[in-house]
Amino acid sequence: MKNRTVRLAAVASAAVLALSACSSGSSASSQSADDLTWAMWISGTADQNAWQEVADAVSDDGGPTVTIQGAPFTDYWTKLRTQLSSSDAPCIVTVQSLRAANYTDQLIPLDDLVKEDGVDLSGFDTTALDGMTVDGKLYALPYDTGPLLMFYNKDMFKAAGVTPEPGWTVDDFEAAAAKLKANGDKILATSDEDLNLESLILAYNGGRVITEDGDLDATNAKFAEGLDWINSLVEKGYATQAQADSTADDTAFVNGQAGTYIDGPWSIINQKGVVDFDLGVTTIPVGDSDAGTFSAGSGFGISSQCKYPEQAFEAIQTMTSEQVLTSLAEEGRALPSRTKAQSAWFETAGIDGLDNVLKTALSTSVPLPGNADSDQLSQLFAQYAPPAINGQQTGEEAMSAIASQLGS
Repeated sequence: MKNRTVRLAAVASAAVLALSACSSGSSASSQSADDLTWAMWISGTADQNAWQEVADAVSDDGGPTVTIQGAPFTDYWTKLRTQLSSSDAPCIVTVQSLRAANYTDQLIPLDDLVKEDGVDLSGFDTTALDGMTVDGKLYALPYDTGPLLMFYNKDMFKAAGVTPEPGWTVDDFEAAAAKLKANGDKILATSDEDLNLESLILAYNGGRVITEDGDLDATNAKFAEGLDWINSLVEKGYATQAQADSTADDTAFVNGQAGTYIDGPWSIINQKGVVDFDLGVTTIPVGDSDAGTFSAGSGFGISSQCKYPEQAFEAIQTMTSEQVLTSLAEEGRALPSRTKAQSAWFETAGIDGLDNVLKTALSTSVPLPGNADSDQLSQLFAQYAPPAINGQQTGEEAMSAIASQLGS
């Protein structure tokens, strides 16, 4: 399994490099109203083909030609700010909800364009729209959405005699962990990735380092306590040790080294095709928190460098139309932001009870607001969260170090 994962990663990387090379010749300076560039993260050949169909849908609908500039997810964020400040900035920009606040100075608000074109936003999930809104202004039309969930190995749980029902508690989770440990298994693959880590701790005790208003609160005592709780799972032999690697948790899960990990609806169909066991999905276990999980999503915005915002807005209307999002759902891309397109995604996923899991998670989920320092916070989590999770320092010590570098 490990070798298969490595081979798949190598193939994906090669495909992305090929796509990036093909797209590198396009630039904003050579664009016209009929030929726009779109910045998008691409994870391999299947991804490339799916997003190319979205680009083609624009011209098929009578809009401009859209050329994709692809990059792997991590590289995408590393390069985006520099790219948006240059003369070859793309017109159409894909942005995550939790990072939208990082780029408001380089994207144009869409509110006036929405009003001028009479766009009906009621077909979008309200949580998805909220995620694309910063300080009351809409910066992107969302294409996907969803609450963070807990993926689990049904075979491993069945062997331990455990069924993780939606709405289960931290006590239920730890009781299940003890049963899995008795079979020689760990229940959780830990993660230092911002969205996954923050969602697990939010569900545990309500701790959060970004407030509802989008302000940083890196010294939040409850969040530090959440890190200590994850460390207790490691010490009890219930969880894997953390690594400064954003893919370590899903790799451990796929390889059968842990029975669960945290991820979003956007990964369900891909993971189902990768694992060699029966994949289950449930809610993140809740402790004494009122909120069950964070929700997140992504969407398409317009660069402030774009000379043709009207044409770009026309394009992203097509890219987020019910027809296009239904097609993406049928290919297993992600849970669509348009509610009428979501049934197609559930049918493609083909996981029993998934609709109830999503309904339960959505009933208590809240958007994770972005912050201008979200990218730096993510990097600091990768540096300081693993030592806290692994018991080399306390959660309070780790968060104090993060706060000192963020200046909060």
